[in-house]
Amino acid sequence: MAAARGATKSAGISWRVLSPAPLILLQGSEELLASRSFERVRALLRAEGEVEVIGFEANAYERGELLLASSPSLFSETKLIEVRGLANMNEDFLEDTLAYAKAPAPETTLVMHHSGGVRGKKLLDALKAAGAVLVDCQPLKRDSDKVDFVSQEFKAAKRRLSSEGARALVAALGSDLSELAAACSQLIQDTTGAIDQEVVDKYYGGRVEATGFKVADAAMMGRADIALSTLRHALATGTDPVPIVATLAMKLRQVAKVAGARKSAGQLASELGMPPWQVQAAQEQARYWNADDLSRCIRLVAEADAQVKGASRDPKYAVERAVTQIALAARR
Repeated sequence: MAAARGATKSAGISWRVLSPAPLILLQGSEELLASRSFERVRALLRAEGEVEVIGFEANAYERGELLLASSPSLFSETKLIEVRGLANMNEDFLEDTLAYAKAPAPETTLVMHHSGGVRGKKLLDALKAAGAVLVDCQPLKRDSDKVDFVSQEFKAAKRRLSSEGARALVAALGSDLSELAAACSQLIQDTTGAIDQEVVDKYYGGRVEATGFKVADAAMMGRADIALSTLRHALATGTDPVPIVATLAMKLRQVAKVAGARKSAGQLASELGMPPWQVQAAQEQARYWNADDLSRCIRLVAEADAQVKGASRDPKYAVERAVTQIALAARR
């Protein structure tokens, strides 16, 4: 079996393009991406014929198990060996796999997951030297990466998701990739046709993580009624005003960065270190603002930030006042 294309890249390839290979090393602590990798290899091998699947935990491994598992089958079945927990591997697994990597068994795919840390570095180096396919399973930290993940989920299902819908999903559930993937699956199964922000809000708009962005986006475009009703509902259900003020400040800074710039979103993204979709959203909101109002509202939000962090006896009033002033300042 040939190694997947892109295996030489140090960061590893995406699980979405992973193909069976004699040695596959999943690197990173994002369990969803590791699980997707195991599932993809299993499905691809089963599509070719009968497969014997054998699983190990690297910390409970006993000497000789890998050699036994990779021995030729009486029924000439392809073998898939899945090993989890390399970050806590024992010495028996380390020694046996070091030897195995020098001469992998034919018709056998060995997939191993190392979540991180220094344990097993000797084996990781040996696997890389032996030409193992490296798969990137690091957590997705940037919103742009999460938006890309969501878009790819819908593309794989041959469904259309608007860019606004993708951003709304990430705003609502972006802190947990498993939840984000589950939400994509639910929307794909429960809806028909194109999915936009309105559909996403119907399902997940009430999530606390989405609240700050919904309030800020409405306020930045002068929609005071929507901003205030969303804010009051959030505060009434226990949402902390601190992250809402932080989101307002972030949105104002982003608009200030792009306001008046006569460049494409791609050029500004490169110069400012912002994702292109974030630049585009800021450019849309910048149409409602002039420099003087932006400066005044940035100072206002700085005051509100101090107030919600203890300088005021009524933090709820402080954030509501800030939202009101921002919405009134935005030109409709």
